Amino acid sequence: MNPFPKILIFSPSASGGIAEHTFYQARALEKAGAKVVCLVPPSFSGGRNTDFETIPCLPDPVEGASGLMKKLRMAWGIISSQYVLAWQIIKHRPDLVLLDSYLEYLAPLWVDPHIILSRIFGVRYVANLHDPVRSYAIGPKWWHKLSVWLAYQPLDFVLIHDKLPVPSPVPSRVRTVEVPVGVYDIRPSAKNRDVIRREWGVKVGQKIFLAFGYVRDGKNLDLAIRALAEVPEAFLVIAGSVASSKDRTYLEYKALASQLGVVDRCRFFEGFVSDEALGGYFEGTDFVLLTYSANFHSQSGVLNIAAKALKPVLASAAPSPLMESVKAFSLGVSIPPDELDPLIWGMKELISNTPDPRWDKYAAAASWEANARAILHALDSLPRTSHK
Repeated sequence: MNPFPKILIFSPSASGGIAEHTFYQARALEKAGAKVVCLVPPSFSGGRNTDFETIPCLPDPVEGASGLMKKLRMAWGIISSQYVLAWQIIKHRPDLVLLDSYLEYLAPLWVDPHIILSRIFGVRYVANLHDPVRSYAIGPKWWHKLSVWLAYQPLDFVLIHDKLPVPSPVPSRVRTVEVPVGVYDIRPSAKNRDVIRREWGVKVGQKIFLAFGYVRDGKNLDLAIRALAEVPEAFLVIAGSVASSKDRTYLEYKALASQLGVVDRCRFFEGFVSDEALGGYFEGTDFVLLTYSANFHSQSGVLNIAAKALKPVLASAAPSPLMESVKAFSLGVSIPPDELDPLIWGMKELISNTPDPRWDKYAAAASWEANARAILHALDSLPRTSHK
């Protein structure tokens, strides 16, 4: 194998957890000796500088549309991006094509060139399998099953963060490689903790719970607001963009807080959070909310920001790498998902019995360097091909 393999990364995600994961993974691969070329939308990662080459050839997220038109534009974006990827593979002839995430949506309409490239020309494909349980379906059941099956066909191996459920959703011919999700960087805040909390209107003795990142119904933020009524010393900060038109809006969360009489203990910051502003949110907070629903089976990028900031978490989800990490390294309090009473208990438990997380051990286990090494080792172990 080439000691400096060329890796072509496909990253249609412009922002959010997947884009952040791509940024750090690509940087680690470049530092490990690979030549990384990353296909991205023009707005990828807020336009920040990268240590690896980027080609802004993929469409930015759909904005300014609704209903059928939005769905059609999203479908076109998915399909056209896959054909752009196929052309870039032919153009660059990489040793490995790394997909930022496994994606099955509309696979029957775009997978053919990738099956040809993998089966006939020997192109190697790997996908980050962030969410192995594909519970969300587009179209009828038979179409979803076909899409999932087809999307696995070009793949040589997938990257997982924990043991897969039994029975495994991954076909037996596709190898699995377990890799950690590394800790994220945070720029120091220009303001100190006391200034930030005063600006938020936090009173002496109050403890701040931060809900950060994309605002989705699956994060149970409505339950967090309801819990404030039973935990008078708790203060809630929500920061990030609403994930989709199907999710509750900030106006709805504000209305709920007003209805419950806790709006004075809430602060809402809607919109994309820049790298410059990120540090302030974690500097000012006490605890981080990771209260995902029972449909969440993955790792949380926000956990790895909280780990860098040394902020204990309140976590819920299905059995997942997130919950395993929190328990294994005592990173906070774990509760059952989608229930108000456990969330109330978890808030009170963090406030009264703040845990002593093993941050150093977690940071050592959650290493981007280990992530990159595992990918390169898996690539090196694949049979040689003659497509070059």
